Amino acid sequence: MTRRSSADGERGMATAELAVITPLAVVVGVLLLWTGSLGYTQVRLTDAAREAARMVARGDAVAEAEQVARDQAPEGSEVVITERDGVVEVVVSVRSTLPGTWFDDPVGRDLSSTAVAALESS
Repeated sequence: MTRRSSADGERGMATAELAVITPLAVVVGVLLLWTGSLGYTQVRLTDAAREAARMVARGDAVAEAEQVARDQAPEGSEVVITERDGVVEVVVSVRSTLPGTWFDDPVGRDLSSTAVAALESS
């Protein structure tokens, strides 16, 4: 009679555990990348809106400020500049998605940033 040790019964357990954990690790990694990219995109939108508002407040041309905002913001961003009652408001917005077309609907997010500045008197 041959006796089987307990180590024989656990053979392949590491492989099974790895097979279960790997998809979860991939999902967590993608979520971390996505969250980081949302934060980075928001910072770029804020910087673009703030710079454009400063330019218009100093007296630069609105078209020039809009172009600077488009250059600083992520590709495909929309820039809206309004002047009213001695105040300029700049709104920069974009739809942020993960690479690949299958992620657009479930995880795509509309991000925007608004900057306001008082017009400087000459």
